[in-house]
Amino acid sequence: MCSCNPPCVPYLGMYLTDLAFIEEGTPNFTEEGLVNFSKMRMRDPSVPYRIEHQPKVTQFLLDKTLVMDEDTLYELSLKIESRIPPG
Repeated sequence: MCSCNPPCVPYLGMYLTDLAFIEEGTPNFTEEGLVNFSKMRMRDPSVPYRIEHQPKVTQFLLDKTLVMDEDTLYELSLKIESRIPPG
């Protein structure tokens, strides 16, 4: 079993789901018209992520030569996961 010291990098899908839930499900203001600080605290985690800058990762993510058009991505997705269910 692996372990790490928090905070670790969260799964992006879960993080975005949580943010969407907080944004859509919690009002910005209380019934008294005051700023809902509870909501603001939910958006901003109290433990900062200490991620060191990795120039190679940044360079890879910003490399426009690696961007594929929609048709190419679709064709690759069909190779990975066929639309015809196994039967």
